[in-house]
Order: sequence, then structure tokens, then C-alpha cells
Amino acid sequence: MFKSKYQAFTDTTSENVFQAKKQANPIMLVVFGYLMLITVGAVLLRLPVSTREPIDFLQALFTATSAVCVTGLSVLDISSTFTNFGDWVLVVLMQSGGLGIMTVSTVLILLAGMHPGFNHQSVLLSDFTQEGNVDAGKILKAVIPFTFILEAIGGVVYFTQFHDMPLYDRIFASLFQAVSSFCNVGFTLFPDSLVQFQLNPVMNIVTCILVLAGGFGFLAITELQYAFDFRRKRFRKVSLHTRIATFGTMIVVAVSILVFTLTEWGNSLAGLGFFDKMQSTFFMAFTSRTAGLNTVDVPGLCASSLFFFIVIMFVGANPGSCGGGIKITTAAVISLLGFNRLLGREKTQVMGRTIPETTVDKAVRIFVVAIVVITLATLILLYTEIPAGIGFNENGTPFLKILFEVVSAYSTCGLSMGLTGELSTVGQLVICCVMFIGRMGPLFLISAVAGMSKNTTWFAEEDIMVG
Repeated sequence: MFKSKYQAFTDTTSENVFQAKKQANPIMLVVFGYLMLITVGAVLLRLPVSTREPIDFLQALFTATSAVCVTGLSVLDISSTFTNFGDWVLVVLMQSGGLGIMTVSTVLILLAGMHPGFNHQSVLLSDFTQEGNVDAGKILKAVIPFTFILEAIGGVVYFTQFHDMPLYDRIFASLFQAVSSFCNVGFTLFPDSLVQFQLNPVMNIVTCILVLAGGFGFLAITELQYAFDFRRKRFRKVSLHTRIATFGTMIVVAVSILVFTLTEWGNSLAGLGFFDKMQSTFFMAFTSRTAGLNTVDVPGLCASSLFFFIVIMFVGANPGSCGGGIKITTAAVISLLGFNRLLGREKTQVMGRTIPETTVDKAVRIFVVAIVVITLATLILLYTEIPAGIGFNENGTPFLKILFEVVSAYSTCGLSMGLTGELSTVGQLVICCVMFIGRMGPLFLISAVAGMSKNTTWFAEEDIMVG
């Protein structure tokens, strides 16, 4: 009798513990990891050894958040504010934020001879692949070398271009720029971003390659890398994800080149030769989506160019990459949904395939969350940053300036019309939150979807008028 009661108690306790573990949200590990990294980074950047002149904690927090969230917005002049130690802190924050907290923590676990748990692996896999049956260790063994090799190659090329620097500064600047470009951060050690290298084809080409690789997505790059079977001399079948990611990227870049050429040919590019104009156009088309590096004066661009930048920043890069935005594949699914509905199709179809409704629903949620966050943040900044009765200033309408800043922060892009350094305390905190939500948004969504109960209550249908 006693044994049966004890056994029942043990079984009940074990079941409760199992349910508690099952209900634990693995996404919170990522959230707390990012928050911890941001906090530690802000403390380190606040140290006297990190700066040439004292900065307040909010400035350090903003800079750390921007680095970890791979954004590139800054209320400080990075080139003149931080010492070598502070710059090294930024490199670590950028690299950790670019690869992702889950990647870094999983690497540490594997190095310690342990095996990451199921929840740990599930979050990692959601960043790099849509499949759930891939070993996390294999992903890391491919992601880490790929990242460091590309950054090393980029650093070597940058080294050949930084002629007017002492040896140590030249080496570090090359490393810093390679990490910033690949991770799509947008920080540079130059006060004018990369404007001074506008007519340098080597700098333009290597930066575009690093930015494209860092924002293309590991899964898509891996598939394209092995797309051609040299032994059988034929192309392997490529997943729908990779095809959409590839064609979507090509379309966004091509349209960006066309629009930027039409709008800026006689404006910011006036006075340049044909080759130099095309060079600047290609650079901005590749980097303005999510990298935040620029070779032209952004506030000097015409309003149509700035609005178009808002659109492509909102779209951003591909999933499983260092880039931000709602992602090209998300925008593609939303567009395909509308196109198929216009044709009267109940399913979202493309390239001879039907996209699952769960994926369509996820894309719609990502889109809606992004719109809500951007709208609320813009409303708050319009209230806190613009005095009453002010409608225009020398840089255009404040509304466009603020909307540009908010979308850049949410999309972790880093381009700015010059508002960042003018932000109030409330404005800085708002942009910090937007950068963090923009970086964590998809994970929050995955968490919400995973935590939803499957026991849905259905109500009676009743129609309404629309249109």
C-alpha cells in the first residue's frame, strides 16, 4: 500500500517536472542572452579604458545595443570616441550579434564536451534552416569556418587599401571593417562611413561581397555552393526557399540599381563620371537593404530615394543571415499570397509548389508585427523629437526623417538622415527598443506560435462588408 502511494507520488512529481520543463520557453534563453550581452557590452564601453572622453551610460547602452543587434546607428562618433580597447569590445559585440547568441553559446557547450539540449538546438536550427532534423553541431562546423574565412579574406583585401595608417591600426581597421561588413552592422572607424572610398573599386567590390554573403542566409548559400554536381555534370535540385531567396535578392538589387540611378543620377551623383556613378549606384543597392554602409551623403539624397530606401530596408535580407528586416522570403510570401488571391486561388502557389498555410500565416504575422512596431515608434518620436508647429527643416520633412530612422532601426540597417545624434533621452531609449525588437522579432513570433494552444474554439461565421 505504502509502495503504491509512494510510486503514485513519484509518478505525479515526475510528470509535473516534465510538464514544467516542456512549458519552458527556449526563446527566453535567446532573449536573456542578448540582454546580458548588451548589458555587459554597455558596462565595458562605459569604462574609462574604453573611451578617450567620458560618456554616459545611455550612450554606451545605445552603442552596445546597436552593435549586438547588428544595426550600426550611433549617437557617438565611433572613430574618435573609443580607444583600442573600446574598439575591440565593439568587434566582439558585432561578431557575437552577427552569428547569434545561440551560435556562440552552442559553440562553448560543444567545446566543453557537452551536447546541447533539444530546446537549445531547436532555437539554433530555426535561425539557419527550416528543417528540424539537422544536427546543430554540423551546422556550427559549417557556419563558423565559412564566417571566419570570408572575414579573413575581406580583412586581407581591406589591408591593401588602408595605406595611410600605422601597421597595428591598419591591421585592426581591416579586421573591424571585415567583421562589420559581413555581419551587416555598418560601423566603421572612419567619421564619414565609407564616403572617402566612394571611387575605390576594390573597397566597393569586397564590401558588397561581404554584405551579400552575410545577408544571404547560410542555408541558401550552402545549397547554391553544392548546386552543381561536377561528377554527374548536372545541377542538383534546389529547394523552393533557396530559389525564392536567390531570385528575391536579385530582384531587390536590380530594382534598387534602377531606382537609385533614375533618382540620383543628376543629384548626389552629379559631377561623377559614368563608371563612378554606376559604382556608387551598385554599392548603395547592395548595402542599403541592411548593412548601413554608405559612400554617398544620405541626408543629401532626394526624397524619392529616401522613401525607396525605407521600403528596401523594411524588406531587408534573407532568413538565417546577419541581416534584418522582415526578410525577402517573407515579403515574397506576402506578395505571392496577394497575387494568388487576385487570381482566385485558395492556395499560395509559385514555381510549381504550394507554400504551406502555416508559413503564410507566419509571414503575415511578421509583417503585421513590423508595421505595428514601426507605427508606434514613429508616433512616439514624432511627439518627443519635433517641437509643435515645426513642419519642415533643412533636411526635409521631420516625418520622413523619423520614419527613416525607425525603419532603419527595426531593420537593423543603420542608415540615418542625421537624426541619431539629435535624439533625446526618450528617443534613444525608443530606438534601442526598436533595434532589439527588430533583431528578436522573428524569435518572439516563433515563441508565440509554439506556445499557442492547439485546442481552438470555433465560433459561428458571420459576414461583413469590405472594400
